[in-house]
Amino acid sequence: MAEKTNFLPLMLDLSDRKIVIFGGGSVGERKAELFCGCADTIVVSLDFSERLKELEASGQICLSRLDLEATEDSKLREIISGAFLVIPATSSSDLNRKIADIAGESDILINQVDTLGNVVIPSVIKRGDLVIGISTLGHSPAVSKYTRKQIESVITPAYSDMIRLQDELRSYLKQHVAEQRQRKTILWKILESEAVWNGFSESYEKAAEIAYAIISGYLENFDR
Repeated sequence: MAEKTNFLPLMLDLSDRKIVIFGGGSVGERKAELFCGCADTIVVSLDFSERLKELEASGQICLSRLDLEATEDSKLREIISGAFLVIPATSSSDLNRKIADIAGESDILINQVDTLGNVVIPSVIKRGDLVIGISTLGHSPAVSKYTRKQIESVITPAYSDMIRLQDELRSYLKQHVAEQRQRKTILWKILESEAVWNGFSESYEKAAEIAYAIISGYLENFDR
C-alpha cells in the first residue's frame, strides 16, 4: 500500500526567495534551470557542469565552489541560513541526508532527490501563462514523463494565445456587457469555437477578429 501523504499542489511566488542546491551534476543542473528564472538560486559543489557555468555567466544563478564532503556542519548551516528551499542533489546519499537533516533543524523546506522530502517538484509544462505540474509523488518518474508528453501533444502553443485573448476579451466585455453570466457565456462560446482556435494558426490578430465577430453577433441578438 502506498504511503499516506498530505501533498497539495500550489503555485508559489518565489521572488527574492533563496533556493540552495547542493550538487553540480545533471540533477543539480536540472533543478537550477527550473528555479533560476523565478528565485535567487545558489548551487554549491566542488565541480559544476558546463550548463551551470553558462547560467552563472549569464547572471541567472550563483555558483559556490566547496568540497562538501570535507565541509563542517557549521559551514553548511551558514550556507543554508535564510533559504526558502534546500535541494540536496549530490551523488552521495549520506551527504544528501546530512544536508536534509541540517535544513530540517531550521524547518526549511526540502526537496530530496533520492527519497520523498516535504516538497515534491513536479514535471512542468508551460504555455505562456498556462502552467501544468505533474507528479506521482516520487513513485514513478517514468509515468510523470509519459503523462507530460501526452499532455504536451494536446496543449499546443495556441493555448498561450487563447489565454491572452480571453484576458483581452474579459476587459472588453466588462465595458459592454453588464451581466457577469452573459460575459461568461460569450467567453465560453469563444473558447469552444473551432474557428477561433484555427485562427491562431494564421495569427493572433486573425483569431481575435473572429472572436470579436462572435461578440458582435451575440450583442446584436441580445439587443433585438
